[in-house]
Amino acid sequence: MILSAQAVTKRYGAAPGYEAVRGASLELHDCEFVAIVGRSGSGKSTLLALLGALTEPTDGIDVWALAETERASFRCRDVGFIFQFPSLLSNLSATDNVALPALLGGTLDPPAAYARARHLLARLGLADRAEAYPDSMSGGEQRRAAIARALMNSPRLLLADEPTSDLDEDTENDIIDLLAQLQRTEAFGLALVTHNLELAGRAWRTYEMRHGLLASADLPDIVLTPEHQPRRFGPTEIMVAPEPTPSTPAGAPVRLGGNLWRGMQNFLLAGIIIFAGIMLIDAGIGKYQRSQVRERAARIAALQHIALNSLRGDIQSIADLGDGHYELTTYLENVGDGQTIYVLSPDLRAYVQVGTAWQELPMKPADESAGSVLKIESRQGFRYTFEAQVREFAQLLPNYMHVRFSGTMLVSPSSMPQNDVFERKDNYYVYLKPSGVADEVLLKRMRFSGKPPVWIPMPPH
Repeated sequence: MILSAQAVTKRYGAAPGYEAVRGASLELHDCEFVAIVGRSGSGKSTLLALLGALTEPTDGIDVWALAETERASFRCRDVGFIFQFPSLLSNLSATDNVALPALLGGTLDPPAAYARARHLLARLGLADRAEAYPDSMSGGEQRRAAIARALMNSPRLLLADEPTSDLDEDTENDIIDLLAQLQRTEAFGLALVTHNLELAGRAWRTYEMRHGLLASADLPDIVLTPEHQPRRFGPTEIMVAPEPTPSTPAGAPVRLGGNLWRGMQNFLLAGIIIFAGIMLIDAGIGKYQRSQVRERAARIAALQHIALNSLRGDIQSIADLGDGHYELTTYLENVGDGQTIYVLSPDLRAYVQVGTAWQELPMKPADESAGSVLKIESRQGFRYTFEAQVREFAQLLPNYMHVRFSGTMLVSPSSMPQNDVFERKDNYYVYLKPSGVADEVLLKRMRFSGKPPVWIPMPPH
């Protein structure tokens, strides 16, 4: 057995708080493949972070009884992670990206690390792309490189969080086929989080997350959804046979109630016509409402594409100003095909990890354009200053602070938006060198080709 999680719970906020994961139990044996499905917000990603020791549970998991350095070694050597996005470092080649976990973790010396990196890339069909940079690689190629990176230290357990969510169907199937082949040859256990029931159906066991609860699941057959089924309101034609009535002699008295059935027939026929009219009106209103929903969804999708695909953002540099003060430079770049993009200057906040919590750092913008609407035509830089004088910081990387920059901004294709605004949120993670730590101290525990860098970028997580 390579994984045993018993009654794991993750709660946010003071008691009773919000339980993202509630008493989840999961066991995984060598070379076993399990899938976890569920709606967005059901707790799937939080559970995966708990299993990989990225997030400390409220209750459960003995790995959090280890010292921090031992937990870091566990993450590096025993667990491989594939996140929702490839998260390759843009300034490193594919080979460098894949070799990095072994170089930082010290599991292999540089020649052996690069030899294994090239071997893994070749097995994943990227032998001719080994020296390519992420910006020149397709989505499927980046995803394969991310898989190779996750397998660099030969982990016993591979955790994959929606690893094909941004790929087309053919590429998605190729990636899952590769994972299945590698699982047999590399002999690792695989826990896959996915929305795709067809992919989940290939697992040995399947679980479903619902409101933080994990339970075994039998995947249902795919059936025609109600909106694709024809609506039936009853027979298309209604025939009412007239009741024969005897002729009444003129001046003869009519028996009380003698014409009641004829009156009931007329009443029923009128009721049916009225009901059919109401159903037709309801169908028309429903059709109009669906068209409005589709139009709104298309508008939101277009705004989302502009904000997430046509606008690229990242950290450009971090400068050490001395005495615990730093200057951060980020950038936004318009990579769309001539698409005009306006943004409200990003509201950026800085946090450092202390133990298992995030402590906010003093930070303020250094540009006069802060708080104004800017037209992004090519690349636009933003400068901030912040103070990081923290003693008891978490050391995921020896002697380096684990820092997160969280930004929020409004994106629109027009300078005076009405209903065409999209709120984009970004998180950037870095290892940051503390001002008070000498280079000689860093070089005793880390291997750098030269002077230790002020900051080291991290993939989103």
